[in-house]
Amino acid sequence: MGFFSKKTTETPKEETPEFLALVAKWDSFLDKIKTRFFESLVNAEEALIDNLEESDYDINPTMTAWHGIKAQLMALSNKVDITFDEKVKPQMLQYKEEYDILDEDAKGTFLREKIIHKGIERFEIVLEGKVSTKYYNHAVSFLNEDFNCTQCSAKLEVRKDIFRPHYVSCDYCNTVNTFTPNDKISQIRWVVDNIAKYKAIAEWDEKLKAENELSELRSWSEGEDITPYKIALKKQEDASRAFWFKYFTERSEYLPEYQETIEHDIDVKMKWFYEMRKREYNY
Repeated sequence: MGFFSKKTTETPKEETPEFLALVAKWDSFLDKIKTRFFESLVNAEEALIDNLEESDYDINPTMTAWHGIKAQLMALSNKVDITFDEKVKPQMLQYKEEYDILDEDAKGTFLREKIIHKGIERFEIVLEGKVSTKYYNHAVSFLNEDFNCTQCSAKLEVRKDIFRPHYVSCDYCNTVNTFTPNDKISQIRWVVDNIAKYKAIAEWDEKLKAENELSELRSWSEGEDITPYKIALKKQEDASRAFWFKYFTERSEYLPEYQETIEHDIDVKMKWFYEMRKREYNY
């Protein structure tokens, strides 16, 4: 960014106006990266929605374009690390010991991990949910097109919740016909996952909040009071289960075949949590 010029003269390793100026430049740099990141998210959503419509709802190039944008967004977080390690840190060490600038390093870590990385993760859920919803509404309309019996030409009713080839019996002549959906209908099963996760975004936010609250507790040492950790773990467990319940319930609205497996699917998703709790907290 060109904010940091190399200093050649030695100065006392104490808090000085020069050090405070470096801190101000570092803060300004981080603010600019944060602003650029959120502006990029807005532009990305508009561009990708337009891309879907302009491609006649071909979802593959839209998702390919998103992966390219995502790589650019991730590069912003790398820029934070590179700038601190190569420009900011060497100059700050002229005025402070390394342990005295840990807080400045932490500012970059917070922006990279809590804002950019988690921001991308959440944005991806919302973006893919919106794109998939538009795609679903377009593709499912093909199920309303006429499908006639191959024997007597009677109009047949096609189920709206089966997106793969299936048999349809004719009530007039009893002929069994095979309905073969077009490519857009066949892809509906894939986009349903995105829609279900998007509809559970409020529960996802609560799950993330609970995870952050647990991570903010200092490392637990064996023998100390585990009560605060148990409280945080219980909150994370409940929030995680609530998210997966919402997700699998929404998915089953589109794919009824999964209604009977909701509890089992939740247990499978929660297995990692119980293994982590046992491993890290012996609880």
